[in-house]
Amino acid sequence: MSASTFKTTPNAQPDYMTLNDVPNPFSNRAPAPKVTGIIILALLLLALSGLMLGFTAGIINRHSQSSSHNTHIPSTTQANPAAIQTPTNVRVPLNCPLIDETVYQGTPGSGPIYTLSAHAVDKSGQCTKSGKAIQQAGITFKLWLATVPDNQRIEIPASTWTHLEKLQQPLPHEVPNGLVFDNGSPQVQQSNKQGQSRWKFGLAPDTKPGKYYLVVLTDWDGIYANWTWIYFEVKSPQA
Repeated sequence: MSASTFKTTPNAQPDYMTLNDVPNPFSNRAPAPKVTGIIILALLLLALSGLMLGFTAGIINRHSQSSSHNTHIPSTTQANPAAIQTPTNVRVPLNCPLIDETVYQGTPGSGPIYTLSAHAVDKSGQCTKSGKAIQQAGITFKLWLATVPDNQRIEIPASTWTHLEKLQQPLPHEVPNGLVFDNGSPQVQQSNKQGQSRWKFGLAPDTKPGKYYLVVLTDWDGIYANWTWIYFEVKSPQA
């Protein structure tokens, strides 16, 4: 039998090495910090970082609100969105004038018993159908009776409408003195403050029965002009 690794005492009892006899290799190190302290420190750092983040977000949010307020442009409204008012020194392109009231037939020699009214509009709409009314006085209007051209279109050269004095003369296809007008509503007149004109008219006694046009012209100081026409039938007095 091999020799035992145990030491024996004089009393023949084995002498074991206990844990207290084993040297501690970590005995020279500093004691580790306590877990509780670490947790508290971590919570304090987390709370501090959250506070700083909220403070920064509040500053950014206030700056954003301030910038938005400073650049906000308030909207404007008009009492009548279908109409525009322009300064007296501003001209806008004219669309075909819109006819508000009219008749489509008449009898020669009956006197100024018929009514036609129209108003000026801009080019935001469709010719003869829509557009914003131009509420401005001083737009020149003219109403005349015209024969129907072969191409069924009334064309007025710019060399005519750019000179307002020429509107006093017969225009293309106009029946000279075919219409007679009430003294209060001349054939060539200026619009009222609502951009409107109104005529009381009749047919000259020698106007021949047949199909004609009633033509309405708008001319803004020879800068912009436009016109429209409607069919008008002259009936025989015996009809």
